[in-house]
Amino acid sequence: MKSPRIPVSRSYISEVCMRDAFLELKGVVAGYGETHIIRDMSFRVSQGECVAIIGRNGVGKTTTLATVMGQTRQHAGAVYFKGGSLNGLPAHERAGLGIGIVPQTRDIFPSLSVEENLIAGLRNGGTLKDAYDLFPRLHERRHNGGRQLSGGEQQMLSIARALLARPEIILLDEPLEGLAPVICEMLMGVFKELSARGQTIVLVEQHIPLALGFAERVIVLDQGKIVLDEPSATLGAEMPLLERHLGLPAVAAS
Repeated sequence: MKSPRIPVSRSYISEVCMRDAFLELKGVVAGYGETHIIRDMSFRVSQGECVAIIGRNGVGKTTTLATVMGQTRQHAGAVYFKGGSLNGLPAHERAGLGIGIVPQTRDIFPSLSVEENLIAGLRNGGTLKDAYDLFPRLHERRHNGGRQLSGGEQQMLSIARALLARPEIILLDEPLEGLAPVICEMLMGVFKELSARGQTIVLVEQHIPLALGFAERVIVLDQGKIVLDEPSATLGAEMPLLERHLGLPAVAAS
C-alpha cells in the first residue's frame, strides 16, 4: 500500500524562494543509467542555512546529494550554485567551486595514515590544525593507518578531510549511521559548531529528532519527490504524522 501524500506547504515554499539561492535544484530528474530515482526535484538552500533531508530508505536522499555533486545521470532540470549552472560539470570541478561532500561510505584511504589522509584534502588555505582542533582524537591517532581506526574515527576523518578544502557548502550523507550514541552526540556538536560559524549544510539523516533539532528546515522525500518542505519547528509538533507516513522510527537523540 502506498503511503498517503503529505501536502507541501506552498506558503513556506514561497517564503524560501524569496531568499537568495545559494544552491538550487529546478525540476531535476536524475538517477543511474536510464533509471529515474529523483523526479521534478526543486528546492533552494540559502547561504548559511542548515537543511535536513529525511525519508524512508530508497526514496532518493543519497541520489539528491550525488546529483548536486555530478555523480548521477541528470535527465532533466538544472542545478545551480551561487547563481551559476552546474549542469555538465564533473564532480572535481564542482568541488573546486566550493561544494564538499561526506559520503555515506566515508571513502578514506585505508592504506594511508590519518595525517596522510588529511594532507590529501588540504586546499584553499585549510590546515592540519583546523582538523585537529575540530577532532582532537585525530591528532592522537595521526600516525595510525586508516584501516586501524574505529567506525567513529573513520567518520571523523572523512568529515575533517572534506572540511579541509574549506567548502562553502557541505553535504553530509547519513554521517551518524552505525555509530555509537556518544559518537553521534559528539558529531552533532561539531555540526552545530560549524553552523554557528556560518557554514551552509545539507544533512541527510534517518534520526528524525536529531535532524529536527539541528536543521532550520526539513525536506521530506517520498518516491523520489519532495512531499514536505517546512521549518523544523513546525514539523517538531507533527512527529506522529511523520512516523506514520514515512515509516521512520523515533530514534532518541541520546
